[in-house]
Amino acid sequence: MAMNRTLIIRALGVLALVLSSMPSLSLAQTEITMPFSTAGFQSGVIDEVQGSTIRIDGRIYVLKSMVVVVNHEGESLELERIIPTSRVKFHLKEGHIDKMVVMLPQ
Repeated sequence: MAMNRTLIIRALGVLALVLSSMPSLSLAQTEITMPFSTAGFQSGVIDEVQGSTIRIDGRIYVLKSMVVVVNHEGESLELERIIPTSRVKFHLKEGHIDKMVVMLPQ
């Protein structure tokens, strides 16, 4: 456990050095394109993901079979990679979640 923590800290240090040596990017270069609009989405914090259900702020929701899940950069995100305590924006269709944007903890 302590070894893993040391490796993570070292990796973060190297990443910080690399990022600090990179030229700054303009807003046009860092603009993120989402695969869908999040207007009308609800938001909350994920408590638990279990199979085709997800608990957000204490409420249980069913995920549609073809649910679209992306991270905050618009990249596809597998349900298995969702971490409890992640912030989420989600859309309900017929009472089930059909689209989600998950902001994984940094």
